[in-house]
Amino acid sequence: MFPSTFRRLEVFIAVVDAGSFVGAAERLGIAHPSVSNHIQALERQVRCELFTRRRGTISILTEPGRRLYERGVDLLEKAAALSQDLSLPPKRTRQVPLVISCQRAVATGWLCAPFADYAKAHPEIDFTVNVERYETVVEDLIEGRADLGFLLAFGPVLDLPCERIGSEPFSFFAPPNNPLAEREHVRPSELNAYPFITPRRAGRFGQMVHNMLGSAGISNYSVAYQVQEGAVIQELAIMGLGIFCGPDRLVRGAVEAGSLVKLAVEGPELRMDVFCVLPPNKKPPRAALNFSKVLKSFHAGSSQG
Repeated sequence: MFPSTFRRLEVFIAVVDAGSFVGAAERLGIAHPSVSNHIQALERQVRCELFTRRRGTISILTEPGRRLYERGVDLLEKAAALSQDLSLPPKRTRQVPLVISCQRAVATGWLCAPFADYAKAHPEIDFTVNVERYETVVEDLIEGRADLGFLLAFGPVLDLPCERIGSEPFSFFAPPNNPLAEREHVRPSELNAYPFITPRRAGRFGQMVHNMLGSAGISNYSVAYQVQEGAVIQELAIMGLGIFCGPDRLVRGAVEAGSLVKLAVEGPELRMDVFCVLPPNKKPPRAALNFSKVLKSFHAGSSQG
């Protein structure tokens, strides 16, 4: 199942490709009102109109809609590729189940390469990999649905047995036309003058991002949008709707493409630790412990700080 944001993007792209809401409904096999509801929810989420409404004509994209379409197609293609990378065809020889629940911000940069190597070397293991929000990973572990979890955290992972396996640098990002983008030095206090795009403060991960900003002397900032999905946060920033603090590894592509700029903010480097987390109420299988050692060894020395 797609998370809600991905489903809305899927419906939005179907409308553009089909040329109309009715065509998208037929293509997706859903009711026309459902298509309208998805588009309206997406427009509320990004706070701008994506189509020029004209009765009796094809659906015409606005300029923000055009940019979101280009980014959305790329995002869904990458999501499909990631899902394929983390999925393995079943083999009859596999007898050992292993369920891994991984925070989305960790999956791409930390899990893919060592997972592929380990899976190839252990065809007897029947892997299931779920890429989820921070809170869902924690729930999977507490309720015993996962044998192993991977999380980003600023501070300890509360009430769960865990081991730090590395760290991920965080930086501040803005579109190239932001006044701070060409500055060689930016004081942390100057960021308070610009609206931020952040994860939901009500969520545990959003609260950790807030605490990390506070540790850098940024506490009086205003929040323009609270968005759970990191890819949407990036897109809103590219549209010039705010700045954000995010993992360098996940934003690297947008920076290399020139869509976003890493701001030269003074002060110590911001980091979140990457944790391997075990379920508290059941003994993890040996395969889970072995894979956690492989992952730690794979990344040893590459992100310490």
